[in-house]
Amino acid sequence: MNNKLSTTSDSFTKRFTIIKELGSGAFCTVYLGYDTLQKKNVAIKIEKKDVIKKKSRLSYEHELYTLFTYPCKGISEIIWYGKNNNIDILIMEHLGPSLNDLFIFCDNKFSLKTTCLIAIQTLKRLEKLHSLNIIHRDIKPDNFLIGLDNNKDIIYLIDLGLSKIFNKKSYKKTCSFKGTLRYSSLRNHKGIEQSYRDDLESLGYMLIYFSKQSLPWQNTNIKDKQKKKDIIYNIKKKHSVSALCSNLPIEFEYYLKYVQVLMYKEKPDYKYLINLFKNILKKSNVTLDNEYDWTIKINSLQHTNKTILQDISNDINKNAEST
Repeated sequence: MNNKLSTTSDSFTKRFTIIKELGSGAFCTVYLGYDTLQKKNVAIKIEKKDVIKKKSRLSYEHELYTLFTYPCKGISEIIWYGKNNNIDILIMEHLGPSLNDLFIFCDNKFSLKTTCLIAIQTLKRLEKLHSLNIIHRDIKPDNFLIGLDNNKDIIYLIDLGLSKIFNKKSYKKTCSFKGTLRYSSLRNHKGIEQSYRDDLESLGYMLIYFSKQSLPWQNTNIKDKQKKKDIIYNIKKKHSVSALCSNLPIEFEYYLKYVQVLMYKEKPDYKYLINLFKNILKKSNVTLDNEYDWTIKINSLQHTNKTILQDISNDINKNAEST
């Protein structure tokens, strides 16, 4: 892994070529690029010039990635980090489509089996992240991608742009909102400092969304951000866990109730949570394999997996999710 900081423009421009833009967020723009040294495609993350900051968010994100011991299953490898024209750039392993892309590809519906397989892998990613005392703070379908080629069955956790090191002593009730409204925990809405439990609650909402195709607080077409935030919070807090998990296996309800009552400093029992979803598969007499809904659909088409996986993420609008 070559992740040493380089401060020279030549180091970037001679080695890497930008092919096209893949997406843009609050702090950075992500491009598909090509690494002339390793002869492969890469993901190039470039910090926006107009971002007002005390410290580069991309620099901090890079620091968090260096805490992992590579190779690390489901965590993208750092290829290069440095500056070009005094702008921070982070270059990472190029991955396949996101779970949001794949959900759309599968007609906005995942089977119970696929949802459980996703739950098992994503919980393992969060367990690894949390073992390093990192909290993600923006768990959503767009931040889980599948790999390519031999890694096409691995779900990767990406984008540590809003992540931070968890501090047991930093509990506050006056925090600004961080994350995505649709999947945010109730405590995040209330301004309570986030911890491991909040990542897991967001994951729970994501899994329910995959299973039921929607969440009750979706499609609030309000332009005013604060009003939208308040309306989503009010709808979210009025829905009991039982109502939210209606017509789903009882394990979904067990999951959400468990993560919502965790204490701020408490380390979750990941094994228990993973076993909830394994139990669903066992009760349904479903094999724990790598046959996801998108795998079945891709295999039914007359193309190679690699071509289709790349086409999925290229063709789908990255801004499809509005909440």
